[in-house]
Amino acid sequence: MTMETTLMIMKKPNTRQAVRAGVCEGKLNSSEDFKAGLVELSLEQYEPPHGEAYRMFARQRSQQGSATKEIILSFTKGSADGTYDLTPDASAVRLTFIDSDENSTNIYMQVSGKAELSVDQNTGVFSGELKDVIVEYRDDETPVQLTINVIFEAINNLVRYTPPQQRNRAA
Repeated sequence: MTMETTLMIMKKPNTRQAVRAGVCEGKLNSSEDFKAGLVELSLEQYEPPHGEAYRMFARQRSQQGSATKEIILSFTKGSADGTYDLTPDASAVRLTFIDSDENSTNIYMQVSGKAELSVDQNTGVFSGELKDVIVEYRDDETPVQLTINVIFEAINNLVRYTPPQQRNRAA
């Protein structure tokens, strides 16, 4: 490798997603705080009729142990900004809530509620509010429900960075 090639590689900027590029916070069951420490936005491909969709992923990690609570919200690209019903058969908006700890993982799916959603094409911001959304999983045959009320803002934000350069030192 020539010195010129080495210098080109060292100066080439890289991109990566910004850490904490967004916010997602509110209440679970009207009493438990939810505040995501990680919020990501991506564009994903799903089976029709959902198709290509914005996907917001928000994770709250427990201060003790490895317990997490995650919200995954997808919104079909090209859908109009507005309020959507979160029924089990809704196709423009899909919501999954995952509650896990060392012993179990419970995956909740949308049952009812409203999602007010907006995508700003100029800034790459996907934002909105989940209002009185009821999600459910089945523990054996018994349904277990949870209510979610959160506001969120997920940013499709790439940050340019240059990796640290190694310096040669004279002996």
